[in-house]
Amino acid sequence: MNYLITGGAGFIGFNLASVLSDDTRNKIVIFDNLSKQSLDDDFKKILKRKNIKFIKGDLKNISKTIKSKNFDYIYHLAAILGVQKVIQKPYSTLIENIISTKEVIEYAKKQKSLKKICFTSTSEVYAKTLELGLTKYPTPEKVDFLIKGDFNERSSYALSKIVGEYLFNYSGLKFVIFRPHNIFGARMGFAHVIPQLVKKFLDKKKNFISVDNPNHKRTFCYIDYAIELIIKISHNKNTSRQIYNIGAPRKVIAISELAKQIKNILKSNKKITFTKVINKDHSPKKRKPDMNKSKFFLNRTHNLKQGLFSTVKWYENYYLN
Repeated sequence: MNYLITGGAGFIGFNLASVLSDDTRNKIVIFDNLSKQSLDDDFKKILKRKNIKFIKGDLKNISKTIKSKNFDYIYHLAAILGVQKVIQKPYSTLIENIISTKEVIEYAKKQKSLKKICFTSTSEVYAKTLELGLTKYPTPEKVDFLIKGDFNERSSYALSKIVGEYLFNYSGLKFVIFRPHNIFGARMGFAHVIPQLVKKFLDKKKNFISVDNPNHKRTFCYIDYAIELIIKISHNKNTSRQIYNIGAPRKVIAISELAKQIKNILKSNKKITFTKVINKDHSPKKRKPDMNKSKFFLNRTHNLKQGLFSTVKWYENYYLN
């Protein structure tokens, strides 16, 4: 099979490319502008595989940059994301995410044997509907979109993904849309709660750590489980024009409990203190996907404990070295 992965140097894209390239019959093209400076040792290592080709470029020029018309699957994962980046640059987030998605769709239409194009949306599309209590919890895929009327900057990301979902629905292509929920693992970046907590515990200047939004609840999904779901769903012939939550089909965990588990893994003696909930970044108080539709494709249990241990140890090694 021939695969194209946009944003393939990023967290999910890197892991997807790694798993797909384990089968030497597959040929993978990674397209990324390296805006996140993702050319690290792990990425350089998989680029040594003979069945992976890396192309650095701008998605606005994808049709001119990649001439091939023989891709079987396209995974469009590239996007401006990250809460702080989105808040700082809402206009760029909205415009660039929409334009890049449009260009990838136009490129996909030129493919001769395309079986499916896959788009990563976001769990953020549920935020306002959940806040107003207008949908069930856990949240199923079939939910009406609502956008806050206060024009807060964070909404620009969710809106760009909502427009992306509409573009795919009108494209005439065979597609599948994924809505990831709190995917975590090694090399996920540093602007996330798990690596931030690890860093706080390793800081020798303080004998305590402060945890923000301790009562917020999430279902954290380990990257290996998420990638296996994405691959199996995208390759199933009956999933065309469908939307799937990607997350952990387990009970939620509060940020306060997450901090305690990380403390135990690191064997830290630091005291944990909890701040008052300020929630400046408009983070949802709770988030849990309804996984009844998605978990049908994966007959194994999600192991949060094992995934968290592996991730914390990776970041511990990174920070200490």
